[in-house]
Amino acid sequence: MRKTSIALVVALATPALAQTVSYNAPTWDRWNYPFNGAVGTRDVANTFGSGFVPGLFDDRDAQFLNTFITAGDITPGLGASSYVITSARFTVTLDPRFANIIAYDPTYDAFGTYREPFEPGFTPDLDAGRPVELYATGFRNGLNAFAYGDDMAFAFADPTLEGVRNAYAAQPDANGDLFDVSNNIRDGFDTSPLAIGLVDGLNPGELVGGNATFVFDINVADAGVQAWLASSLDFGAIALTVSSLHPATEPGGGGGVTYPGFMTNESFFPDAQAATLEITYEIVPSPATLALFGGLAGIITRRRR
Repeated sequence: MRKTSIALVVALATPALAQTVSYNAPTWDRWNYPFNGAVGTRDVANTFGSGFVPGLFDDRDAQFLNTFITAGDITPGLGASSYVITSARFTVTLDPRFANIIAYDPTYDAFGTYREPFEPGFTPDLDAGRPVELYATGFRNGLNAFAYGDDMAFAFADPTLEGVRNAYAAQPDANGDLFDVSNNIRDGFDTSPLAIGLVDGLNPGELVGGNATFVFDINVADAGVQAWLASSLDFGAIALTVSSLHPATEPGGGGGVTYPGFMTNESFFPDAQAATLEITYEIVPSPATLALFGGLAGIITRRRR
């Protein structure tokens, strides 16, 4: 009886081996843009900046939301401290219609490089192109990753205003709590993306070809990112936002398109590839559970003596 009890305590207190779950497509995705008339069904999602018109539109105007429901593969509700994420990789694929438009930039660009020379805080951008960045997704107005699906309204206010979108590119703080980074150029602060998109075999400054895959290895070593991912698994869904601040020049404005477009779930190309996610994690006993097991072990030990 005592040996069985001791073995049970040891077994329950031992962390599980690392497990990997892969998703070949998000549960849902959407072009998160004020004037998206095909909410949740558009075959391409673009990312670009607004041009920073004071009072109008977020700096990160066009964003790309991808939500992965994990609850069916990773047991939710165990408490955030029960999840340890050892790696997380996300990818998006460039729509071939947007081939050879943007220059590859695998490094972060400070907020000052997006400002005009006459504006405070301006700094020159010393490399070609603009990075494609990955962020967490925050929600407002009582919504969450389950509630904000393909057909939810972009905003419950005038969509041309700043800071009103229901889902937004967000950054975890040191505790894993999210804050909106959609207007970091206006507000004058640098962000810390979950990752910068990298393209294998491409040199900085080269044009990005069609069907190129941007790989984002999420910085799970960051305490805030780790805490946010753990709370997402506990909740049962991971919502990720792709963002870039490429200029939003349109062909009608006298030039060509200057921003990227990424394949969505609805892409019609024969070899289309929606966003993917691979996450490796461990389930570990929570501190409260360990304390309980420790108490049980102490009682059993005293009884043996």
